[in-house]
Amino acid sequence: YAAIPALLKTRFSTNEILTSLMLVYVAQLFLDWLVRGPWRDPQGHGFPQTIQFGDSAILPELMPDAGRANWGFVFALVAAVLIWLLMGRMLKGFEVRVLGSSPRAGRFAGFGFNRMVFFTFLLSGALAGLAGISEVSGAINQLQPVISPGYGFTAIIVAFLGRLNPLGIIAAGLVLALTYLGGEAVQSALGISDKVARVFQG
Repeated sequence: YAAIPALLKTRFSTNEILTSLMLVYVAQLFLDWLVRGPWRDPQGHGFPQTIQFGDSAILPELMPDAGRANWGFVFALVAAVLIWLLMGRMLKGFEVRVLGSSPRAGRFAGFGFNRMVFFTFLLSGALAGLAGISEVSGAINQLQPVISPGYGFTAIIVAFLGRLNPLGIIAAGLVLALTYLGGEAVQSALGISDKVARVFQG
């Protein structure tokens, strides 16, 4: 799916932010059609959702008695460290940084712009897919029309709070996660709207 904006970027020089955001809505509508149509649970009393995943498709919790954290958290940590190594210790990461800051300089250095666009988009798409699998198979255990309450847009905040450093993003992600969980706790305990937590996120 990430290859679509990459192709549009390399062939037509379209803005990748706009195309990616528009494709988000396409994906949401496609998911909505699936859970209301061919994938809907016949025993779900008409609710738009799939059947519960089998045990083999569920990510186990790290500490079942201590919270909802599952192995997706470990996958995220490993992915962040690997991206840090890629960007800071490998030639491919250097090419990405050069082409990202100055495409013209990267071309003069002999780096393939189109090839690098596809590499970064496919890598980003794979990481987004890993995050989605961790959420669906770890916390929800089925497909529903709405899976994320806005994690994709929160990820932009996390990236900038972490100063675009994979290791800094881990710390920023934990801070933002606390605001989400704190918002849920305050909402249930005190009856305060979860919008209060979003004020802190802003």
